[in-house]
Amino acid sequence: MISAKFISGTLPSTNSRFTERQLDHYRTYGQATMIRTGCLSGAFIGVKSSTKTVEIELEIKGRARNYLGLDVEVDNVVIKSLRMDLLPEMKKVTLHLVEFPDEKERLIKVYLPVSVEVDIFSFSADGKPLKRPEKRLLFLGDSITQGMDAVSPVCTYPVICAKILNMDFINQGVGGYVFDSESLDENFPFEPDIITVAYGVNDWNKDKSDWEINQAASTYLEKLKAIFKKAKVFVITPIWTDKEDQKKAAGTLQDLRKNIEDAAKKTGCYVINGLSLVPNNNFYFVDGIHPNETGHLIYGANLACVIREQLK
Repeated sequence: MISAKFISGTLPSTNSRFTERQLDHYRTYGQATMIRTGCLSGAFIGVKSSTKTVEIELEIKGRARNYLGLDVEVDNVVIKSLRMDLLPEMKKVTLHLVEFPDEKERLIKVYLPVSVEVDIFSFSADGKPLKRPEKRLLFLGDSITQGMDAVSPVCTYPVICAKILNMDFINQGVGGYVFDSESLDENFPFEPDIITVAYGVNDWNKDKSDWEINQAASTYLEKLKAIFKKAKVFVITPIWTDKEDQKKAAGTLQDLRKNIEDAAKKTGCYVINGLSLVPNNNFYFVDGIHPNETGHLIYGANLACVIREQLK
């Protein structure tokens, strides 16, 4: 098993994106949620190495989607993207990622799958861990934040945003999740300078009332700010979906956005208009809700620009 010191985007104490307390809480929501928390969304193996060969052996565990994607970045350039459909019988895969012509020292990053739970059985490139940026970013949200339904992990909006801002980060997106203050851990061992929060559509889909959503969002944000007193919190209202004309108990999606905006302002958070982040067109989406890789790229770049502007 690879040493935790080479893996960015997880907590060294758990080799997960979450603390043990958070995992215990998510466990009460069943297997589907636990599979999503087990995915290493945003995490990558980073090493300074003179290896000539990069191979990785993965044990396939839970699957939120039946495909796997890996990206290889060398000296800040993505040189290979691997895509694989997963057959039911696949339990372990060995992937030959790169063959270099010489033993020159290189900065190597291998971005791990966002929708498949894996254990890293072995990794051939030995060397020194990459230096991490000093500033830290924490992404909180649902399936879109987790990276679904992009196959390429390097294209997901949290990775793109963090790369542009040059920040160390953890992605705590969980598919299907909602505003839930019990998912926050007061002893979270990662001190972010910036936090983004992107929930709401699942609350709306569950036919919660506007009052219930406002209370849940307000309680969540109040607790978040109490835990991370020094962090700037940016609340992203829901991005465009093809369900803009539908009505639920809380009204339309535009009503939902206004409701979340009110909760964010009431708790002293910055508000980012989600409609401005991804073009409002199905071309940029897989299913009318989840951005495709192009949509994620645009989302991440626009989000980084908005955050950078607010920090001036």
